[in-house]
Amino acid sequence: MGNLFSHSNQSSNLRLTHRPKPLKDLSLEKNTTVLQGKQMIEGRIYHTEQDSIYPLPMDDREIDRLHEEHFLTKELLGCNIMTEATKRLDFQGGELHILDVCCGPATWLCQTSLEYPNCHFTGVDMSAMWPQIIRPVNLSFHCANVLHGLPFPDQTFDFIQLRFVALAFKSDEWARIMLEIRRVLKDGGLFQCIDMDLTISKGGSDFYSTVTEEVRAHQESDSPIVKEDLEPSLYDSKLIPSIFEKFCAIRGIDKTAGAKLDMMLSDARMTILQSEYREVPLGWGGLVGEAYYEVYKAIMDAITPMIKLVMEIPPAHKSVLLYPSKQELVETKSYVGLYAFLAQKPLDD
Repeated sequence: MGNLFSHSNQSSNLRLTHRPKPLKDLSLEKNTTVLQGKQMIEGRIYHTEQDSIYPLPMDDREIDRLHEEHFLTKELLGCNIMTEATKRLDFQGGELHILDVCCGPATWLCQTSLEYPNCHFTGVDMSAMWPQIIRPVNLSFHCANVLHGLPFPDQTFDFIQLRFVALAFKSDEWARIMLEIRRVLKDGGLFQCIDMDLTISKGGSDFYSTVTEEVRAHQESDSPIVKEDLEPSLYDSKLIPSIFEKFCAIRGIDKTAGAKLDMMLSDARMTILQSEYREVPLGWGGLVGEAYYEVYKAIMDAITPMIKLVMEIPPAHKSVLLYPSKQELVETKSYVGLYAFLAQKPLDD
């Protein structure tokens, strides 16, 4: 793949900086403890929001991972806010209203609100992972599930961001999310959307090509996939990568959502102003590749307890793996795709 920058309609430079964090009704296993608004599975803390399929935890280890992912993304894109947005909106003195949807621990919000003190920043997430005491004075938060609607009037914000939610929504929920974001965005406002295609590719081909035909066939059929439809190959080391595919199919998740953001934006009648794409190496290609391998590994490790619960894999099977070995990733020069889009809502909407 050559380098980290496959194509872009805007030029940007990589500046490497070292950094000094409803479930369906399921039969809870013995290793699952239900807390108030949370559940602990194999030592990791997950949400209990009934309408959300989000499979990642909400604990300190996940906060650390999200912090790391933020800084790596900033290195890969060279910015927190895409360059075309800074040309069209006055972030320094314009007193803009800015919203980060599914903000997580608010790493992006904390950085940008300090960088642009004259703007008003708001974060929304269904889990209160953001700083509870110390935060910039121009930053506030709302605990809300975007699937239930955003708690703001129409045309409230000049700039909205949504990123790293490929695993958060079912395929048929994306259109509703885009329309709700469009509703609270001002006419002529800008929407920054960043996400991954979590498919591991090597040499331009899909690493999981040998196991995706089964899932693809189900996705093209009218009937949803269920656990009973799947072959009992969970413990075959040669087919271990297919477990993640099967989990996504059961939950209705499209792990390639990042690669389809442009089509979603077009369907929501927003005009793309800038697009960026990065091939992100896993375990090779320098410090960024080494660091992103750890991020990807942390994602898969964090999903594993939830996958074992959903797919009824006994907790004793601690050998369940969702990704190839680092050696194989390096030898095949494997990578994942990072997609970033800046779109505009029509002025005369």
